[in-house]
Amino acid sequence: MRIISLLSSKLAGLLMAAAISSAVLTTNSLANESVLAEILLVNSYERLLPLEGGSNFRDMGGYVTVDGKRVNKGLLFRSGAMTSLTQSDITYLEQFDFQTIVDLRSAEELELFPNRWAVQETIDYVNVHYSIMDLMGEALNISPDEENPEQAVLNNMGESYKGFPALLEPQFIALFDRLLAAETPLVVNCSAGQDRTGVASALILSALGVPRETILRDYHLSTELRRPEREQGDVDLQAAAETNAFAAMMLSFSDGEEVSEANPLYTEDGTSFLQFTFDDLEARYGSVLAYLDAELGVDAADIARLRELYLD
Repeated sequence: MRIISLLSSKLAGLLMAAAISSAVLTTNSLANESVLAEILLVNSYERLLPLEGGSNFRDMGGYVTVDGKRVNKGLLFRSGAMTSLTQSDITYLEQFDFQTIVDLRSAEELELFPNRWAVQETIDYVNVHYSIMDLMGEALNISPDEENPEQAVLNNMGESYKGFPALLEPQFIALFDRLLAAETPLVVNCSAGQDRTGVASALILSALGVPRETILRDYHLSTELRRPEREQGDVDLQAAAETNAFAAMMLSFSDGEEVSEANPLYTEDGTSFLQFTFDDLEARYGSVLAYLDAELGVDAADIARLRELYLD
């Protein structure tokens, strides 16, 4: 009996070892499959995500910092309005397991074009109420007799870019809070994904140590990657303009015709609109990092954490 007992004990041990080994192999296999799926996902695009109804929805990853590190792909995204996303697009986006959407749009824009993707998903949706008229400020200070109001607004955009950091301070604080809490993947968006989102993205990339010239190149990709017709949805702007200032502004720019091309983000003398933001922040604070510390509460320790989280 003792011999049988010993044999049974050894057999049980062998079976347990085999079970543990099988479990480990299964766990490792699942982990490897998960890693492979993530690799395949971030390699399914170069920068712009392949979305049927997306406009300017792109990854901020891949850029090399001043100290030779690289921004991780698959975590930090920027986009235009997502009002035209299809169900196929949403299924594709679900693979990323997005944790946060920071929507920089005004109350008037949200009224016309709500983010239906955010409603469908369990994603932290961040938005702060303000008026589009407050945002545009000096840019809309044009004569009612102006023959080309869109060009007049473009000529004044530099002043608006100086005001974005102050006007959007609550949104930028919320944005960096989520980044520091690693609530990613995260996408920040506005209507075109170029102006407000351009400044927000520039602040993120500056915090990560990406060179200024690279940030400006990324900013100007919006002219190429926007699809304005996908940002407008199927709203009747003529009817909406009676009560909605954003609809009225869009109509004044387009003369009622569908906009299919994005305007270059430069003044007539060739100055990048984003440069106005950089110049103003540096004149008032000394550097972008000093501004982040003084106004958004993102100090040196936070910068170190951001770089640990989002750089390879």
